[in-house]
Amino acid sequence: MNTIKTELGYFLPITTSRGLKELRWQQTPFSRKLTWQNDNKEVSCETIRQLEKYLSGSLNHFSILLDFSNWSSKMTHWFRTLSFVPYGQTTSYQGLAQQWGNIKAARAAGQACRKNPIPIIIPCHRVLSKNGFIRQYSGGSKEHPTARKNLERKQWLLNLERRNS
Repeated sequence: MNTIKTELGYFLPITTSRGLKELRWQQTPFSRKLTWQNDNKEVSCETIRQLEKYLSGSLNHFSILLDFSNWSSKMTHWFRTLSFVPYGQTTSYQGLAQQWGNIKAARAAGQACRKNPIPIIIPCHRVLSKNGFIRQYSGGSKEHPTARKNLERKQWLLNLERRNS
């Protein structure tokens, strides 16, 4: 099982022959009883390697093949739009919606962030409220997106990028 333990929690890449399909992130170790098919061990290992480098501050751009084949073209467009938010910078949900092509779609931008199957690599943590505050984050936990620990993880990622920009 290709997993890593970090100060942000445990990560498990799920791959297909096309690339990284999902990056599972939780606060407890993954069960050895989990069954899934990791069809691309090379992408799985590369995901772990790049994630470790990112979390140490020595990588600011991921170059991993991604597989969005289970997602609609609309959601894929949201995920690609999220990927254009530069390292060390942030945008608002409204700003993300404008980049996506509809400034009135800020709520949909928030839903795209919530559904992001590949956190950190698709940087939904770079999206803040209109006034620049961290209001929600689902990364690393099934707790409510306003839970203090979730917000702390988002702040940790933003701080990491600011320090290394």
